[in-house]
Amino acid sequence: MQRRAVTVAATLLPLALLTAVLASPAAAQEPVPADPPSAGPWGAGTGLRPAADSETAPGGTRILTLYSGTVRMDRGAEWQDVDLTLQAGPDGVVRPVAAPHDLTLTPAGPSVRYAGGGSDSLPWPTPLPTPVLDGPRATYPQAAPGYDLEVDATRAGFVASLRENGTPTAPPPPLRLARQTAPATEAASAVDRVVASAPVQGDAPVPFDTTTQTTVRNTDASGDPDLRVGSYDGVEAARSYLTFDLAEAAGTTVGRATLDVYQTWSASCRPSAWEVWSLGAPVGPALRWANQPAPQKRWASSTDTRGNAAACAAGWSTVDVTDLVRGWVAAGATSGTVVLKAADETDPLSWKRFASAETATVPRLTVTAS
Repeated sequence: MQRRAVTVAATLLPLALLTAVLASPAAAQEPVPADPPSAGPWGAGTGLRPAADSETAPGGTRILTLYSGTVRMDRGAEWQDVDLTLQAGPDGVVRPVAAPHDLTLTPAGPSVRYAGGGSDSLPWPTPLPTPVLDGPRATYPQAAPGYDLEVDATRAGFVASLRENGTPTAPPPPLRLARQTAPATEAASAVDRVVASAPVQGDAPVPFDTTTQTTVRNTDASGDPDLRVGSYDGVEAARSYLTFDLAEAAGTTVGRATLDVYQTWSASCRPSAWEVWSLGAPVGPALRWANQPAPQKRWASSTDTRGNAAACAAGWSTVDVTDLVRGWVAAGATSGTVVLKAADETDPLSWKRFASAETATVPRLTVTAS
């Protein structure tokens, strides 16, 4: 089976090269005390928690976990973890257990109403069959002859794509988003992948993560479940940017800090180096390959390669960024931004994908402080 992938108006990579592997469920997180809701990356009033956890270890050492996306929602007197697991309700409508936006999957197709206003939907020309549910993914077998429709719940909305299954008798039906985030318009993909994503407020939101890619010229990629680095053909290239809110670490003495990213796919199991560089300022949804700021300094490098086969299964990759985070905190920085890039962006085996903040395995900084 082959999964073809094209974003709205922008090809990510050749159709034959993309096989998606979604992240596995996140590890359990420590509960945190309730505090007033604050504006998340989708704007004020959404009830999203700033992306940080804190616990105290024996001896008074604090362990801070800073995420590149919000991880909890305000539900009245309590904060609730985001849980993108899809379930069918008594009314037969499929919904995530707990998502920032109102995502529903019906025989008419997926639709999402955003907490900050507006909506996106993917109308399907014929009634969809009962989906097979697996975590955040719903698969509609033979939604069109020879094609399965896959819908993945994300923190910002949903991603829909088509996968060949059997022998198609006709070209795949084009996926078109019916958008009502402003005056009603219709956005069309080239063929078979669309990303429905809540608008991100501000030029440099914190926290935030996104990808820039030479083949993605005019599209905001911050709603995509993938963070990409390297090159799939030795010519085109991708880099990924992550911005973390450092408020929880202010005034502390950093003992150790690691960057943890969940690697979902690699071009092979052969070790291929990727690097962590610092950036001078946060980035936002206007970031593109053509306007990306130059990386400042390389702070870490790793050859950890995961997600191609059982011998290098998908999983967490961890790099030490103690000196970088220590410098940020000592300088009183309110946020910190890094760029992930391949050491050799002309090597076709450098192509990797990591899970973004849209998934269950959100990139994080783990900081031991006192």
